[in-house]
Amino acid sequence: MSGPVFQITLASGPGFAAPAGTLLLDAALAAGVAVPFSCRRGACGSCRARVIEGAHHSAPPAPASTLPVPLADDELLMCQSQACGPMRLAIPDWQPAGAQPTQVVDKQALSDSVVRLRLRPATPVAVRPGQSMQFMLEDGQARSFSVTNLPDEDEGVLAFHIRVIPGGAFSQHRLSRLRVGDTLDVQGPWGHCTWAPREDTAALVLFATGTGYAGIKPILLAALRERPQQPVTLYWATRSPQDTYDREVLDALARRVPNFRWTVSASGEARVQDRALAAGHDWARSEVYACGQPSAVRDIGQALAAAGLPQARFHAEAFTPAAPPQVPAHPLEKVGAAYSVQGMLRARELSQRAVAEIGARLAPGISTAQAIALADEHLRRMGASRTWHPTYIRFGDDTPLAPRGPIDLSRRLGEEDIAVIDIGPVWDGHEGDFGDTFVWGVDAHGERRRCAQAARDVFAETRQAWLRGLTGRALYAHAEQAAQALGWQLARELPGHRVSDFPHALYGKQPLAEVDITPSEMLWVLEIQVRHPVLPLGAFYEDLLLA
Repeated sequence: MSGPVFQITLASGPGFAAPAGTLLLDAALAAGVAVPFSCRRGACGSCRARVIEGAHHSAPPAPASTLPVPLADDELLMCQSQACGPMRLAIPDWQPAGAQPTQVVDKQALSDSVVRLRLRPATPVAVRPGQSMQFMLEDGQARSFSVTNLPDEDEGVLAFHIRVIPGGAFSQHRLSRLRVGDTLDVQGPWGHCTWAPREDTAALVLFATGTGYAGIKPILLAALRERPQQPVTLYWATRSPQDTYDREVLDALARRVPNFRWTVSASGEARVQDRALAAGHDWARSEVYACGQPSAVRDIGQALAAAGLPQARFHAEAFTPAAPPQVPAHPLEKVGAAYSVQGMLRARELSQRAVAEIGARLAPGISTAQAIALADEHLRRMGASRTWHPTYIRFGDDTPLAPRGPIDLSRRLGEEDIAVIDIGPVWDGHEGDFGDTFVWGVDAHGERRRCAQAARDVFAETRQAWLRGLTGRALYAHAEQAAQALGWQLARELPGHRVSDFPHALYGKQPLAEVDITPSEMLWVLEIQVRHPVLPLGAFYEDLLLA
């Protein structure tokens, strides 16, 4: 006789039925509810959920040293827990992968080329200021647009500023047909360039190019609401002064809030960053957000960095043109509906930046446990919604060990030392994964620096072999020979893996070193760990396979 079946309700997303004795994760996936997960062993914390109502039975928790953040008293891991009755759960920072319907509230032309569209979602959407939503098209493609209001001040309605592009699949063809009361499917929210106030900020400086203003406006509104005494300046670069389609709103804000001012930089006038540089901002203590055309955002960041703006205080979102969806070449390379090339490239860029910044913040004397906590906090501040695998940091004698091996969390970084940093953050629903090795001190014999460079050299040589068409299995045989030729040993415990829109385990879990196909780019991570043949010394480098 079959046992009872319990209904599990989720605070965000559809519920599912969980038969008695079945793990909550297995029941959710069997019902087609793509809740986040990764390791399935209770080690990564990806399937963490808060219990709002109901009872459950859980297996003994994984050792505390393996969980990125210890479980709270009211939390469980779905991969280790079974329901004892009906339950209500909340999964932090998660929205269901599927799109939800919204209803058109109104549509208004703000200028000759910009339309404001307001949508009411079927269920409330928690949007951080600066995030965007994806509009789903009939052919399965999607277009991203910034939420330009604060929905909690507008009865949950989502507002968007959409520039009409001639021939645009959404902006011209679909948008023109939408009427009040029509339904539009949306997905999200996504976005890492979001309002995150810091106590030590002297002033907030905002840059927008064109309709990049749509992503900056909610950050401006949140700042004026939460920090009315903090000076805020907006620089808006447009083709002409007439393109400042929200002028009346900005002028009203400037009259109401004495600490806010804004200015326009039209084509043919001084560059927007030059105007800002001439204004005398204290860049070392300012917080900067920039949103708009990619080359303009890049130029602004470079100019302000040269003027003394710390990299950690520059937050940017570049608008990129839509690209057709990727069709997997092989069943092992399936991706989800949310996957995009732009999303993977952005996740890679942010992960590389994060590793560099975390490495710069480590100082001799810090313990491994403290370093991991510092790294995870840094990722949260950068906007990572979660980590799809635990953050791995290893010092000194622990560097030859495999990431999941037992390490000394109390080990402290020495004045002359070596450290490995390996992160797996999720950015806007896409998985990042990057790792590198850092060396401190004189390193009189150069052994640590040679070790770190050997990992990078073996990676580079193996990547070249991939470009020649080697399979995943052949790549790691090649990497082993390359390491031996340099006088090092390759750690075969790290076999490479898939990445995609989170979680990739829904689509493919086979290690790269075991696949007999030539792996496609932007779907696989090549992991290289080398060890000294005698000394307790190792190094690590990993990155997305990218042509």
